[in-house]
Amino acid sequence: MSMKRSPFDKKIIILGFDGLSPGIVEEMMNEGRLPSFFALKEKGSYRRLATTNPAQSPVAWAAFSTGQNPGKNGVYDFIVRDPRTYGLSLSLSETGTARAKRVIKSRCLWQYTSQRKIPTVVISCPVTFPPDKIYGRMLSGMGVPDILGTEGTFTFYTTAPLRKDKDTGGKVFEVRKSSAMSLNLIGPKVAAPGGKAVNAKIPFKVHLQGRNSVRIRYQKTTLELKAGCWSDWQEVVFELGLFRKARGIFKFYLVETQPEFKLYISPINFDPRKPFFPISYPEGYSRELAKELGLYYTQGMPMDTWAVNEKRLTEEPFLEQVREVLREKRAMLDFELARFKKGFLFCYFESPDIIQHMFWRYRDPGHPLFEKNAPEEYKEVIPEWYRKMDEILGSVMEKLGEGDTLIVLSDHGFDTFRRAAHVNTWLRKNGYLELKDPHAGSGGGLLRDIDWSRTQAYSIGFGAIYINQKDRERDGIVNPGKETEDLKRELSRKLKEWRDDKYNKPMVNNVYLKEEIFWGDYADEAPDLYIGFNIGYRASWQTALGAVPRDLVEDNLKKWSGSHLFDPELIPGVIFSNRKITKENPSIYDITPTILAISGFEDESLKEYDFDGEPLFN
Repeated sequence: MSMKRSPFDKKIIILGFDGLSPGIVEEMMNEGRLPSFFALKEKGSYRRLATTNPAQSPVAWAAFSTGQNPGKNGVYDFIVRDPRTYGLSLSLSETGTARAKRVIKSRCLWQYTSQRKIPTVVISCPVTFPPDKIYGRMLSGMGVPDILGTEGTFTFYTTAPLRKDKDTGGKVFEVRKSSAMSLNLIGPKVAAPGGKAVNAKIPFKVHLQGRNSVRIRYQKTTLELKAGCWSDWQEVVFELGLFRKARGIFKFYLVETQPEFKLYISPINFDPRKPFFPISYPEGYSRELAKELGLYYTQGMPMDTWAVNEKRLTEEPFLEQVREVLREKRAMLDFELARFKKGFLFCYFESPDIIQHMFWRYRDPGHPLFEKNAPEEYKEVIPEWYRKMDEILGSVMEKLGEGDTLIVLSDHGFDTFRRAAHVNTWLRKNGYLELKDPHAGSGGGLLRDIDWSRTQAYSIGFGAIYINQKDRERDGIVNPGKETEDLKRELSRKLKEWRDDKYNKPMVNNVYLKEEIFWGDYADEAPDLYIGFNIGYRASWQTALGAVPRDLVEDNLKKWSGSHLFDPELIPGVIFSNRKITKENPSIYDITPTILAISGFEDESLKEYDFDGEPLFN
């Protein structure tokens, strides 16, 4: 590839609006409620956009940024397993004690543009932690952990008796109510006497002030907070030993002081002015944004959906949080657009995806949590956020010049999630998986109760099935080759017949063999089978973490009521452009080769890069 400066002197702008559904977009355009989207369609093109298999955000955005399938870029599910140990981990980031490790295993779009010295700006693209070195600026997105190293762990203090069911999204503590309470901010792990790792803690005092407010004191900070209100960003410093410190920012939300005391503390984000791991390139870019725009969420998935699922926050404070994240992201985009003269700029907006996850139940009368008499604002919140995306698009369209390119896309669509399917339970009931205790009604998460000496297949993630194969899995029992391939086809055939007895509906639209959807250097690491569920059905949260519940299927009673984890054929995204799309059946794999073609890469050089897509424009 040429290292000389590119003569390209136009703008290429891509807006990534996560999760926009073709059905909703088309309906609202026809009703005149998305004027900017409609204008862009009339000027250029609008198409449905084929997504990845599986239709997961990190998988799809990795495909967007590489132009390659998961077998080439290495990102094929939220959850991955180590076959040598059966240990599970998240695919979004790999952090050790010294530095974070890049997750995507092939070259990304912004690395191509950078090598041609095309000015490049990337704001919050998923699976970009740690940031790549580019010819421009990058702020990492989905994959940046909180200060605990998780994807977001809240803390909640309450004087109400704790429920028997355990919170999975946060650390919840019961405290005794008094006029002055001593609580803790929970930080990263540090070595304790004896070598055991414990969480660093910063004590803070809460003083009740009248009937609906508190005063909070910690380190050198004092603030007052009223019930039903968010605090501003607060700063905290954890001492980690050996002159090491972790600086974080977070927000308090005082749920109530009467009749019970309930205090929510957001996941503690890295302070962008001095993050523990680099979250931008150059490293000072995150600090520059904070100086120009104020503090902002650095955690890759900033909205706390689990606090709502577990009823620690209600819809209204959650919506306030989502609005604040959008305000921050728009400020970043406007800041960059004001100094963007030429080159490539990408900005990612996660809010439509998150809003649909949490509010779909208000638009689906068939959902178990549907409320006929719900507040009108909640029934209209999804279209309201589509209109917000339309406003952002309109403001960007005003900044385009002659010959500039604008592309707007979503990585997948959206639909209702009514019933949760326990895949490991299906495997057990059909004789492919056994528990250590054959009489046990269920098995716990993290695959810990499985008898590997009698298990042929197991499931983790959101529809992935792995064969317990000899010489690959630590305790594999299925021979590689014909025995494995026969088992894959047998499972595929039987899973396609899986029906929901409660509603007498087919749950599975298709089952994909590994070789049908993954190819490349990392295909051997991918699942052996992937289930493409019908709309309404999704692999359960328990399945994702390797549990084996008692029942096969259950109603989805979490507020996380919309999803895209269905058969990719049923859940396409959208793509708009101010240029005519000439390629039939565009897919998310086409974006990288399209951008390179626009910016001056020759057809022959594009063929050398092993893309799974093609340019969208002639």
